[in-house]
Formats: sequence, structure tokens, C-alpha cells
Amino acid sequence: MDRATESDMIEDSEAELIQSVFDFGDTLVRSVMVPRTDIVSIESGSSLEQAMALFLRSGYSRIPVIGENADQIRGILYLKDVAAALHRPEQPSVRQDVDAIAREARFVPESKPVSDLLSELQQESTHVAVVIDEYGGTAGLVTLEDLIEEIVGEIVDEYDSNDAEVTDLGDGTYRVSSRMSIDDLGELFHIDLDDDEVDTVGGLLAKTLGKVPIVGSAVHVDGSP
Repeated sequence: MDRATESDMIEDSEAELIQSVFDFGDTLVRSVMVPRTDIVSIESGSSLEQAMALFLRSGYSRIPVIGENADQIRGILYLKDVAAALHRPEQPSVRQDVDAIAREARFVPESKPVSDLLSELQQESTHVAVVIDEYGGTAGLVTLEDLIEEIVGEIVDEYDSNDAEVTDLGDGTYRVSSRMSIDDLGELFHIDLDDDEVDTVGGLLAKTLGKVPIVGSAVHVDGSP
């Protein structure tokens, strides 16, 4: 493919798309999921009015219903189900809560290849899955959109944040998101940062430091060109 690009047989954008397809089969769910700390959830027993307010504030259309903590996923709440229940209640005198209309959650291991998960979600007509770690705890959340973005690139809608993942500060210095993948960081500096133990800049920083990073933490990481 490199030879084809150099000889102008295909455009750079086409080459990137083809490379994304090749890489897709080797990518694991943990690399594309929304981490546990960033999950927006609602507590079991919450009212439908509270759920609707959370949907409107967050901009999400599907939110996990949790028990005492994020490891107790009771189900997935859909915006359209909440809207339907609020506007067409079967029994107006009985107030439903989120548990009554939450759908069954789909659980997947973080080590699952994204290509397999994409195929399964398409077959099941499911748009979201809860990612669990090797101990059975909640590791994160992955959506159909997350998987598709691995092939076609970032999909931005009117509810997405405008915060840039990379900001050029000049003089070869960049400010990047801690959630940025180490593959993307390597591409930014034209080096290979292959690491089987971590997937993100935040993980790489914590691993190199040997402790949880704080403001002002600094490390030196070498990569092969």
C-alpha cells in the first residue's frame, strides 16, 4: 500500500481508510471503549423525569442504569423509551421508574476484537454494550458508533464536545487528551509507541511514572522511528 501511495495510484485519504480496515481486525474493545470514569449513568429507582433531565443535559440517547456502583449494571435506558413512557403512560396514576423500562444490557469482555463485536451488534440490532474486565467489573462502555469510527474516523454530531484532542502549542509542543491512544500519539510524532500493557496517553504516563499522574508530572518516553 505504501508503494501505491508513493506512486499516486491512490490518494492519502484512501490509503488511511484502507489501513484502518487492516488495523480493525487487530484492535481490541478496550482500545475504543469509553472508560468507566467517563460513563454517564443513572441510579436504579430514579424517576423518568430525572432520566429525561439527564438525557437532555448529557446529549446521550442511551444510559446505563446502575445499582450501588458502576459494577452493578441493571440495564440500559433508551431516550426514546423514556419519551414514550412520559407522553403515553399506560397507567397515568402509577409513576414508573427507570428500572421498569430499562432494556437488558449486553456484556462483552475488554479483550474481544472489535471486528467480532461489530458483526454481533449488527446481527442483534444492538447499539451499545457494557465492557467488563478480567475480574468481572465494569471497565467501560462501547457503542456501535465507536466501532464504526475505528474505520471511517471521528463522527461528530451536534451534541459532541468541541474540545480538540490535540492542540499545537508551537515549537514542536502539543497538548493532548489523556484519552488519546498511544497509536495516535506515535503518529503525531512519527514514532512507534507500541505497548501491550496500555492503550492511552494517560495509561502510558501512569505506567512510566509508576504512580497516578498529577498536574505537573513529566516523563521521558522513547519510541522507535
